[in-house]
Amino acid sequence: MYGMVNQAIEAMVTEKFGAEKWELVKARAGVDEPTFVAMKQYPDSVTYALAGAVAEVLELPLPGVLRAFGVYWIEYARRGPWGKIMMAAGHGTYELLAALDQMHARIAVSFPELRPPSFRVEPRDGGVLLEYRSERPGLSPFVIGLVEGIGTLYDERVEVEQVTSREAGAPFDSFLVRAAPAKGG
Repeated sequence: MYGMVNQAIEAMVTEKFGAEKWELVKARAGVDEPTFVAMKQYPDSVTYALAGAVAEVLELPLPGVLRAFGVYWIEYARRGPWGKIMMAAGHGTYELLAALDQMHARIAVSFPELRPPSFRVEPRDGGVLLEYRSERPGLSPFVIGLVEGIGTLYDERVEVEQVTSREAGAPFDSFLVRAAPAKGG
């Protein structure tokens, strides 16, 4: 994964828990990089090790850490250089979800080694069915957090229910997503 993902993990930990916790996370993960370079490709194992170390150091379940990181990632990305692309991709949760593949294609121009997941959206049961395909295992809690973060971005109340799981033998993960304006919105 590119360094910007690891930078975001660092930012989440330091903003919420302090720089000392981040140093403990790096030590637990066996990572000796003083800083991560956003445009540099790092082995996926580094990112997985960091996520696991966050869970261990903070004594939290890994799925909860991944979900929280998904929520955080949306705000982090919005504040960064890709925020304009993200905000131009849609005007609500459903629109942005439907535009994720196009958005990744635009970003890939700057990240030639990018191996993004693929998303497919179709209307279903008063919401949308989001199909998520990735070569990287175990990230469905992160996707749930991403969808929740997108809802926050648009001041929408979002419910996400995982329908299929690759880890349970399905060919891909899928989620039923329902979004509605937040109260008072």
